[in-house]
Amino acid sequence: MSVTAVAAMARPTPMVRLPEGDFMPFFQESAGKGKARVAPAPLPMQAFRLDVFPVTNGQFLDFVRQHPEWRRSRIKPLFADHHYLAKWRSDLELPDAGAATEPVTNVSWFAAEAYCEAQGQRLPTTEQWEYALADQGRKQNEIAQQSLDWFSSPNPKRLSAVGRGAPNGYGVHDLVGLVWEWTLDFSSFMTGTEQRNTSSKDDAAFCGSGSIGVSDATDYPAFMRYALRSSLKANYTVENVGFRCEGDE
Repeated sequence: MSVTAVAAMARPTPMVRLPEGDFMPFFQESAGKGKARVAPAPLPMQAFRLDVFPVTNGQFLDFVRQHPEWRRSRIKPLFADHHYLAKWRSDLELPDAGAATEPVTNVSWFAAEAYCEAQGQRLPTTEQWEYALADQGRKQNEIAQQSLDWFSSPNPKRLSAVGRGAPNGYGVHDLVGLVWEWTLDFSSFMTGTEQRNTSSKDDAAFCGSGSIGVSDATDYPAFMRYALRSSLKANYTVENVGFRCEGDE
């Protein structure tokens, strides 16, 4: 592979603008214990930019070259567990040339957010990510079926390159079917901040009565997405979890 080709793979992912609009969030705000359920209400979303593709190994390799503290041999256990970049041969060596176009995985939330910050961006919030997937209601049955087919299949030994599937209506690729993705507030929906006292928190949006506080109790793929996010800790590095970045308009 030529130097030019390798350099091209390390360039930041192009971004697409998602317009402002109304979005029906999956988890709904509760009126509190003993009160009538609040009717589902749309959430106004401001316009933002989102990476067209998940971040690749080639792009993350360029990042760790420039930021040595995020190399595999130097990462602190506080910021990543021992599976960090486990598929790479070494700090600065991918499994092979083809891996450069595949989504980077085995990266912690800390590492993903550090990458995005280095680009002058951040991880998308969960609602921004879900807004992109909702795609103004376009092809939602198809997306749900694609998600279910993906959930029912074992993890492949090797991920495909990013961008091989068709984009959605916003021009975003690979939101389902390739890798799960970190979000900025990944753990804020299905766990409480204080588990010893449940009388003062909003219980309708949590595990015990999760179907009560959602906008569509039949949306199994959404339950799976939120459950997967809630099972993670920020230093976890999972072989099928990657990320993409979000930026202000």
